[in-house]
Amino acid sequence: MGEDVPIRWFNFEKVAEVLVEKKTSHLDLAQLEQIVREVCLIEDENEVASMLNFYHDLGVIIKYGKTVVLQAQWLISLFKKLITIRPYDEQVSVYN
Repeated sequence: MGEDVPIRWFNFEKVAEVLVEKKTSHLDLAQLEQIVREVCLIEDENEVASMLNFYHDLGVIIKYGKTVVLQAQWLISLFKKLITIRPYDEQVSVYN
């Protein structure tokens, strides 16, 4: 890409990895911003927003509205549950 990236932004990658290892698949944007301020020591709101947009564009995170998905597979599994049609036998047994 050829962009200069502040070194402290790389701390965010480590933070995201640790959160995923602790089974945190998604967070509220405000929660993640607080973690970034405390752990990555990034206080400027514009820099935090730029960093999150940068990692969203790279596909490291998925930022949508006030939710940030740290693990894409979690979101894929959620969509899979929503669009999968169970066999008729399974549907009937649920209602009986």
